[in-house]
Amino acid sequence: MKLVRVIEEFRKEDDCLVKEYLLNISSEKILATLDDLVLNDDDYTDEIYDCYFLSEDQLKKISPFLTEEINPDFDTYIYQLSCYEDNK
Repeated sequence: MKLVRVIEEFRKEDDCLVKEYLLNISSEKILATLDDLVLNDDDYTDEIYDCYFLSEDQLKKISPFLTEEINPDFDTYIYQLSCYEDNK
């Protein structure tokens, strides 16, 4: 079992998931890159499991770790850092 981290793009008008962008980054590197990310009380500093909404600045900082290019549109979409288990 492997943890997968993604940026999820949700349409603001209906909260529908439009696309996932795969991240190639460890939780430690996420915390170092997003030094202003405040973890939830039940999340761990060595692993990030909860979902976190990203600001434009945060998305810009983490974009170099995406496996494909993203062209963010914060007027139309909301972006969220997510983690899930890949059972492949």
